[in-house]
Amino acid sequence: MSVSNNELTLICSEFGTRDYLSGEIMKKQFRDVHTWLWKKYPSEISAWIRRELTNMETPDKDRAPLLFQYADEAGALINIDHGEDVAAISKLTPQVQWHPPVVGGGNFRQTFGIHAAEILTHPRYKNWQCVVDGKPGYGIMAIGPDPQNTIRTWTIKPSADYPHSPPIVVSQPPYKDDICWQGGTLHYTGYRNRSGSPWQDVAQKSTNPLLALLNELLQKYQLAV
Repeated sequence: MSVSNNELTLICSEFGTRDYLSGEIMKKQFRDVHTWLWKKYPSEISAWIRRELTNMETPDKDRAPLLFQYADEAGALINIDHGEDVAAISKLTPQVQWHPPVVGGGNFRQTFGIHAAEILTHPRYKNWQCVVDGKPGYGIMAIGPDPQNTIRTWTIKPSADYPHSPPIVVSQPPYKDDICWQGGTLHYTGYRNRSGSPWQDVAQKSTNPLLALLNELLQKYQLAV
């Protein structure tokens, strides 16, 4: 894969921002990008920390580091260390996702939001959007026709201990005569001859089990394509 390293796009789905790095900062490291983003979005990042993650009264860049990620050729999310050179990463990918900090450990909305952000920036899923504007951790939704041309609204929200438990997937109107759906909600099954379930396997093996689930639903039900 050949990627131009003259510019790097930074996307934050939580805030709905898109920034472009070029010039001198391309010669620096992601710790410098981290500082630059804190200077550009101090109120947004601080408000997120106070509202969503912690009761820290005076958030700052040193106590609350941002998370940087990019998707490799297989679609797996790769975390970027703050010591990585910007130019080196720009040779691997044209786009980097950044996220507000996790303070005192992650939670189910933070984890779901990171996974959902990859879907929201993926061209294959251009019809998907946040249930709550700018907050992918609260769920994603899409509207579109199924193979029978029925217009459906699909909504995916995190379970209270996501990703240990699968997300809640709802279709309106409900599917009829489909054993995988009960009352409009996707039904998850376990293995017949051994313990565990397909979801547990994908949650343990995949860096983004939500994307793996959506890929499967896309193949079976052509969700909102």
